[in-house]
Amino acid sequence: MADAQAWKRVLEIVKAAGPGTTTVVSATSGTTNSLILAAETAKNGSLEDAKAISEEIRERHIALINDFFDLPEAKDEEGVDVCINHINKIVSVLDNYLLGIQTLGELSPKSMDAVSSIGERLSSFLLAECAKGQGIPSVWIDAADIMKTDSDHGKAAPDMDAIHERGKSIVHHAQSGKFPIMGGFYGSDENGVITTLGRGGSDFSASIVGLVADAEAIEIWTDVSGMYTSDPRFVQHAFSIKELSFNEAAELAYFGAKVLHPATIQPAVEKDIPVYVKNTFEPEHPGTRIFSDADADSPVRAIAFKKDITVITVISSRMLLAWGFLAKVFAIFEKNQVSVDLVSTSEVSISMTVDKKARLDAIRKDLEDIATVKVYYNQALISLVGKNMMKSKGVAASAFEALSEFPIRMISQGSSDINLSVVVENEHAVEAVQALHDTFFPNRTTPENP
Repeated sequence: MADAQAWKRVLEIVKAAGPGTTTVVSATSGTTNSLILAAETAKNGSLEDAKAISEEIRERHIALINDFFDLPEAKDEEGVDVCINHINKIVSVLDNYLLGIQTLGELSPKSMDAVSSIGERLSSFLLAECAKGQGIPSVWIDAADIMKTDSDHGKAAPDMDAIHERGKSIVHHAQSGKFPIMGGFYGSDENGVITTLGRGGSDFSASIVGLVADAEAIEIWTDVSGMYTSDPRFVQHAFSIKELSFNEAAELAYFGAKVLHPATIQPAVEKDIPVYVKNTFEPEHPGTRIFSDADADSPVRAIAFKKDITVITVISSRMLLAWGFLAKVFAIFEKNQVSVDLVSTSEVSISMTVDKKARLDAIRKDLEDIATVKVYYNQALISLVGKNMMKSKGVAASAFEALSEFPIRMISQGSSDINLSVVVENEHAVEAVQALHDTFFPNRTTPENP
């Protein structure tokens, strides 16, 4: 969604998919980050600087629209006027949000949702108008009317009963041969207040819409050709995976693969709808197909990692032969609304990883009432993901041989038999992942055998 040529390419893909195709779009490239910066600038008291960012967003979208409608096949003066009027209207709404934030001197999660949703409120409407300019009978759907959620701002949970009911309008348009176009990432609560599903939530929105519409398939179009054996930006010889199971894809998304939002797979599983991850810039590439019965050609399918996590270790002799101690520990995390990724236990200690630093001081204080606590920052979580790893000989041995040069803070074997995870220092993360990739995908390490 970066520029006019990208929008043209997106609409070519949509048109080729045929009437009834529903499209869920994210904000244009960089817009959400700019919106967050504008909100934080307003909170810090500089309304003038915040509005300068707002004006830059307005001008960038107007330039994009002018460029698009300058394309020979998209001449439409009326469409230009409709789009520019919408841009001015939505940016005026943004300026009002920024004024409120500056006046109060605070940036609540509710206000952040309102501001950060602006990108999709712009892009979805504008893309629908651009589609009309190319002869595609599109219908704009305001996600706030469909994607009903609770009021947990910043990470709102969808109200599936309400979405099923309101989603009937999308189904109606699709069955009429129209092309519904909707923004992802945002929705609204029962009072109509704007909410968001969290960063990357457009994928999650698309999967929910696919479930509601009883879609034949859900396609996630991004800038890479599917899900890879590891992050190709950092790991040499990483390659696209042809097929993954729902469980494997969900584990990879949760443990660091940034191609998918971690919740994307959940709605697809409910009706066994295949999910395809494809490349907007290489539409002919098959990408990755994610479905329930995906074959596995090796026990390890991919290696995900994420940096800047925190390890919390709780040590207490009262754990020994005692009951209820673990419940007390996890009750503290529940009280502070912080989720735990990995857990590893011994007779007198528990180690846990979390990927958010918020509320860690409060958690540490509560834990110190019942045990000795050690906190390790700047750690990296590395996860081997695949099928039947517990039943496959030599996986653990090969993994730890590859990691023999790196100090390991923590080890955890997932109960689902598709995940083996370790924690190392941030500084060793990429080198450790490369060593693992070279071990488990040795035939991909030379240019002659890509």
